[in-house]
Amino acid sequence: MSVDKFIKGVVDAWAISEVALSPSASQVVYARAPRYSPAARSDKISALWISDVSPGSKARQLTNGEHNDTSPVWSTDESEIYFLSTRHKQDDKPGPAAIYALPLKAGGEAYALTSTENKSAVGGFWLSPDGRYIAYTAAREPTEEEKRKEKEKDDPSIFGDKKANAQLFLLNIETRQVRRLSLGAKDSWHVICLAWSPNSKDIMLMMKINSALEFNASSIPILRLSILPTENDKVEELYTLPRLRSGLLLWPSQEEIALVQSYVAEQVSSSTTLFFGSTSQQTSEKDAWRRYYGRIEDLVGLSDVHDGKTLAAAIAYGVQTRIDVITLTGNKTVLWKPDGAVPGVYDVKLNKNGDYVLAAEITSGARNEPPELWVGSISPSKLEAGSTLKLTEKLSSHHSWTAGLPKLTVEVVKYKAQDGTNLEGIVTYLADKERKGLPTVLLPHGGPYHRDTPDFEVERYWNGPVLAFAGYLVLCPQYRGSSGRGNDFASAATAGMGTRDWTDSYDLLQYAISEGWADKDKLGLAGWSQGGFLTAWGVGQTKDLFKAAVMGAGVSDWGAMAAESDMPEFEADLGGSWPWSEERVDQNGSPIRHVKGVRTPVLILHGEKDERVPATQGIMFHRGLRRASGHPDNHQLIVYPREPHGFTEKKHAEDVMRRLVEHMDAYVK
Repeated sequence: MSVDKFIKGVVDAWAISEVALSPSASQVVYARAPRYSPAARSDKISALWISDVSPGSKARQLTNGEHNDTSPVWSTDESEIYFLSTRHKQDDKPGPAAIYALPLKAGGEAYALTSTENKSAVGGFWLSPDGRYIAYTAAREPTEEEKRKEKEKDDPSIFGDKKANAQLFLLNIETRQVRRLSLGAKDSWHVICLAWSPNSKDIMLMMKINSALEFNASSIPILRLSILPTENDKVEELYTLPRLRSGLLLWPSQEEIALVQSYVAEQVSSSTTLFFGSTSQQTSEKDAWRRYYGRIEDLVGLSDVHDGKTLAAAIAYGVQTRIDVITLTGNKTVLWKPDGAVPGVYDVKLNKNGDYVLAAEITSGARNEPPELWVGSISPSKLEAGSTLKLTEKLSSHHSWTAGLPKLTVEVVKYKAQDGTNLEGIVTYLADKERKGLPTVLLPHGGPYHRDTPDFEVERYWNGPVLAFAGYLVLCPQYRGSSGRGNDFASAATAGMGTRDWTDSYDLLQYAISEGWADKDKLGLAGWSQGGFLTAWGVGQTKDLFKAAVMGAGVSDWGAMAAESDMPEFEADLGGSWPWSEERVDQNGSPIRHVKGVRTPVLILHGEKDERVPATQGIMFHRGLRRASGHPDNHQLIVYPREPHGFTEKKHAEDVMRRLVEHMDAYVK
């Protein structure tokens, strides 16, 4: 059966990440890793791949894939690739990540630039524009006493401990000398990310008081640090952000920095936006930032073209995505537009002729094309004349296994909510079936600040195609709170759980029924994370409308979520209050209060080690259904050992997909 082949292909799938064009844009390197690993293997693996960008080029494997080789960066002269790797051994196990260099000449062997004896992994690294230095982050090395306690399992976890906070180091590539850079009064804080000044004399960095996600809600200083010996690591605090939205900071020109943050800085549920600011601005000055995107469309990616004036921005507008080039003065031009395709990771540079070169992972649901790496180019003059770049060369073929699958129809549909708001949805079904009276599954996405796109998803275990290949019409609503529609749309999530998010989803189902696409007597409901919440909420509101439901890592009680999740402020914002608040707004949107009378058979799937949506959320809902629904034998709970919020093990990923299909088949068809 096609669904069996699809499931097997997904659990064996490879994922492309970290695409990097060379400085001359003549070559591209990227990381490729298996999406899922066998349970017997606790360490991750990833290989680097490389390709020319000339016509007819094909990617080839650069490292052997037996280690975890990630984060490739080109040397300025393009003679080497710098990357993170765990290829060295410590105690007969892969060691913590260190920075390596791989000469690209024939027979070149990778060699370590940082110590392979350190116990703390390198978290991230950034090459200076002149190619002489690498700034990198790593937690401090454990003391001998800490090593002893760890060995003896004398290791209580103390809230707010700063042992894991990333410190900042500077590596001289030629001499291999490393020195720690002092950050003054904030020396013990956690370094999130950094950017080099174009003249390689200064570093701009973002920090927070503690590495834990919970501290994203605290103030985030942006510091400027001189690396010159004569300046003695001079530190100046330029800005303070009220909270962290994204750990992405660029320094495209000597006078300007760029970062991605919330459209409304203090707002938790907000669209993502591009900000430009002065490199000499003081924190006391108001209106320091110039803001682009985020009002009616959202920024979802950003790349430095490295010409001193231009960035390449991925822009979500509805379910579609385009790539713009935007100058530091705010002049925007469309570089690439969808044409039925969806971009993933990408990079943009200028080649020796001054043409823009785009290397991007591209997938298309309309053409049933899985994610692969493509490249194309265009001259600035043609861009100014109104043309857009075409991706002409397909460099990779990592998902050739999909060629034998039946064709799917993937369409974007427009519909109206109950209050007249214009909405979009993605509809997927087998192309050889007539879209008429089909068994149907409503599949709302997670997030809520996320969206579905018209892609061909073949890498993640929770997806629409697995149900489509099983013969279902799959409906993916882009409800209020989703990304792609600007800040007002995104901010609807604040204290909005179980309101417009559910009615927007339900209205897509009613539209499909009214159009004759869906069989009203053969309906299913399923979702993961926020989609799991909407599943729990939906069965509580409708009781027996759906013949089957699957709640994956979903929320049942927003007050408990704010108390237990690793992102408490985010969960309290969605729910509307804390569990200790006098006004318990969070209870209004908690599915656990509506389990009475739920006849729909609910299958609950949850990871044991889920920190985002703790497993107690699924357990709570299952206990409530068993004790209060009136139909205790209709519901089942499955907890997967070792799994976090997004599953990582092959057998578990396969089991989720098979249970999803089998549960729907048992009750819906």
